[in-house]
Order: sequence, then C-alpha cells, then structure tokens
Amino acid sequence: MPKITVVITAYNLEAVIAKSLDELFSQTIQDFNILVVDDCSLDGTRDIVSQYIERFPERIGGVFLEKNLGKPGLTRNAALDSGKIDGEYVVFLDGDDSIEPIYIETLYNMMLEKDTDIAVCAYDRVEIETGHVLCVEMQRFPKVLVLPPDSGILAYINASVWNKMIRTALIGDKRFSDFSVGEDLCFMLQLYSKCRTIRFTDQVLAHYQVRSSSIISNTQLGDIKAFAEDIKNFYKESPDSAIKDTVELATFIHIGISMAIRANDNPGIFTRQHLSWTRDYFAEHFNLFKGSRFLKFNSLRHHGVRGLAIWFCLMLYKLHSFGLFLFLYGMFKKITRKDVKF
Repeated sequence: MPKITVVITAYNLEAVIAKSLDELFSQTIQDFNILVVDDCSLDGTRDIVSQYIERFPERIGGVFLEKNLGKPGLTRNAALDSGKIDGEYVVFLDGDDSIEPIYIETLYNMMLEKDTDIAVCAYDRVEIETGHVLCVEMQRFPKVLVLPPDSGILAYINASVWNKMIRTALIGDKRFSDFSVGEDLCFMLQLYSKCRTIRFTDQVLAHYQVRSSSIISNTQLGDIKAFAEDIKNFYKESPDSAIKDTVELATFIHIGISMAIRANDNPGIFTRQHLSWTRDYFAEHFNLFKGSRFLKFNSLRHHGVRGLAIWFCLMLYKLHSFGLFLFLYGMFKKITRKDVKF
C-alpha cells in the first residue's frame, strides 16, 4: 500500500489537469496514489481524469460529484469522507497547482523524522501570463518547530494546504468549513491544536498561479463573516491558552488585514462600512486584542518587517484609520509589482 495519498480537487480544469497529473508521475519518488475529486465539471475535465484512471487503475482513483459543491473545502471533505484515502500521509493539491519534481520526496523525507505531523515547503506566487514572481513565501522558518510554541509563529504559517504534507491520523474527524475564504486556516488551526512537530524547508517546491488580470476580488461579505464566526467560535471553545494566543494573532492577520484587502479590492463592498464592522467584531469578541500576548510590540518586532507592519495595522484599527494602510498597500503593489501575503 502506498505511503502517501495525493488528493487533487478539480472543477473545469480541462486545460491544465493533465499537466497536474503528469507532474505527479514525474516525481522523484512514486510511493503514492492519487485521488481526484471532480466537483461536477461542465467541461472535459472528467473525461481526461477518466482516461488517466483507465491508464493507471492501480495509481489513480476518482470521486465524481453529481452536484457542484462550489467550495474547495467541501470538495476536500468529499475526499476525506470517501474512504479512499489510505496513505499514512496525505497531500491536498488543487488541479491547477504546479509543483517541483522533488516536492513529494522532500516533504516525505521530512515526515519520516521523529514525531513529525506536518511538513511545510516554501512557495512562490507567479503571474501565469508573464512568469513574474509576485512573492516568495514560507522561508526563514526554523527547520523544526515543537508545539506548543512560545511565540506567535503558527499564525505566520500560510493557511493553504497545498504546500504541506500531513499525517493522515492527525486529521481524524476534522473537516473543512462551509465557506470559500479562510476554510484552510480554520482546518489547520484544528490540526495545530493536536500537533507535536512541524518541519519546514526553504526550498520553493510549489508554485501558486495568479492571473495578472485578477485585480478585482470576488470575495463576498457573507464568506468573510462566516470565516470570522468560525474562527471566533474556535477561539472561545479552545481550552489551550497557547493556541488561543495564536488564534488571536491569526484572527487579526486574516480578518483584520487579509480580508480587509480583499474587501477593498471588491467594488461591490463599501470599504469604510466593512472596516467599521471589523473593528466592532474585534471589540466584541477579542476586546480589541488588549493584553494579547502575541500582538504586543515586543513579540511582533521579532518577526521583522511583517511583524512591525502588523503592529502598525493594529494601531491604525485602534485609531479608526486602517484605510490608510489599504491606500499605502495599494501603492506598494502598484509601484513594486509585488504582492506580499499576510
């Protein structure tokens, strides 16, 4: 039985799904099987996946949904509930992800180290049309992180699952939430609360494809508020003080900064009104982070420019002036053609 199961979620990806599967068959180790979950595609994705299953019946399985779920998290849940994940370790990829040939081998070797539950690699964000690298993320982390940490470092790990290998037993009955933004973070926070050791590599092994024309965000207020509700509930229900401190920092980074940037990029959302709601949410459920251990200046300054930027953002929220950051961040992206992720 293969040691690893690679889950691929797909919807209307006939132009790229074959490339994704071919990259897996070009990996430097092949001790894995593949499970493709098709979210009721309307194009030729299913036919292409079916052809690969016919060619490699021992290596590829399929879950072909008859109703479109429309959310990556729910599609991954379909994989988790399928009974077809039989590897000791699991990787979640999207059907349009691009990975290096040593992606599986590198993460797998990290997982073989003592007590490792999650292995994480660096990645970059690349414009599809131009090949321009917008940013490189997840570098300069410690090689080994034993939990619980005595700093806010967990909140700085990117929330997405596609640059991680996870011990399957760690997941258990945990599932992704039913919204379209932030569901990965809520899932990973659940795992961190049970995790022993995380290992990191600075090698850029995954490439997130970004269309240069995708300037306007389609993030909806309903999804942002569902995300905020979910993370708030996890915070209130968590008995672990170290995890609660991490959740406070993660909440500010993702709800206060990342979601505010997305809302500001959506012309259908009134930014000033959204920022007012966000500040009220922080005040009601997190006491505006007064006394939050990992949001103090002395903690944030140890995380370099990003930590100082987070502290600056917190001060602006307290002064009802976060719109200034959104303006400065927009100018930064326009001038540098970089897009740093918080």
